[in-house]
Amino acid sequence: MMSSPISVEYSKLYRLSDPFATRPFRLRDRLPIGALPGARSHLLAQGKFVFDEPIQFDAASGGHATDVLRSQDPLLFCVSGRLIRLLEENEITGWSTYAVEVYDRQGAFLPDYHGFAITGTVCEPDYSRSAVIDKPPRFPGAEGYQIYKGLYFDESQWDGSDMFWVGMGKRVIVDRVYRLFRKHKIRNTLFTPLTEYEINVSNTRPLNVLPITRFLKF
Repeated sequence: MMSSPISVEYSKLYRLSDPFATRPFRLRDRLPIGALPGARSHLLAQGKFVFDEPIQFDAASGGHATDVLRSQDPLLFCVSGRLIRLLEENEITGWSTYAVEVYDRQGAFLPDYHGFAITGTVCEPDYSRSAVIDKPPRFPGAEGYQIYKGLYFDESQWDGSDMFWVGMGKRVIVDRVYRLFRKHKIRNTLFTPLTEYEINVSNTRPLNVLPITRFLKF
């Protein structure tokens, strides 16, 4: 934990999330993570647990490999060796890898893929700083609802890593990581500026993120 808050420009922080693209392979783990004693996918995703053997994934849907391969578990995804080398060369902090074996839909092995974990600190979200916006009913007969717009957090908890977490399941990256992904055309990713992030007020306890209405996608 930091002794004093880090200065934060929220418009230059981005939530890194799944665009739910249909063309890239969508992976499934061959042995469900929850079936293994003592293992939880959130521990893998945060770099706090590593299996002795590679986790095997195969493609459940989609048609081609990309630098980022999402899985049916929203916390787990795999990345290419090309992306790992980009992160290393640019000294990006707050991440680690774990061993995986990835196979396409025909069972052919896809080399040079790695399980990806974000090891930066988990910061508590602060919705008291978000704007509260009234939304009209989604369909006739339904009730209106409210959203929080803008994702903020306790800056004193941030360790300064280029990749970190806000709450459970919200991966956040700094601007230079965003620019690196754009420059090298790292696709199958959705980047939402934290100032544009939206969540239904009623879903903040427990956290259950709704799709955003404004985003950057490439």
